[in-house]
Amino acid sequence: MTYGAAISTGELTADTHITTGRGMLAGVLVITDGTNAATVIIYDNTSAAGKKLWEGVVPGASQYGGRNWTAPVRFETGLYMDITGTGASCIVEYIA
Repeated sequence: MTYGAAISTGELTADTHITTGRGMLAGVLVITDGTNAATVIIYDNTSAAGKKLWEGVVPGASQYGGRNWTAPVRFETGLYMDITGTGASCIVEYIA
């Protein structure tokens, strides 16, 4: 499998189907509103079910958190992001 540069979703504020098919998860940036915690789960699927690739909770006062992989995580079915938290948003980077 040959990969190019990472693709960024831009800032997402709701549960989102990101892509379908195979690829690699490169990074996740979680942004809070400065007060409320944010939880993000990334699934290897086209819906919020199945194999979890990553789950993270960022305390509200932290404002930013997440993960960048030096060796990206492979996904087979697609990417789906589930986000909870008042004012929370997320940016997902992946390689298609």
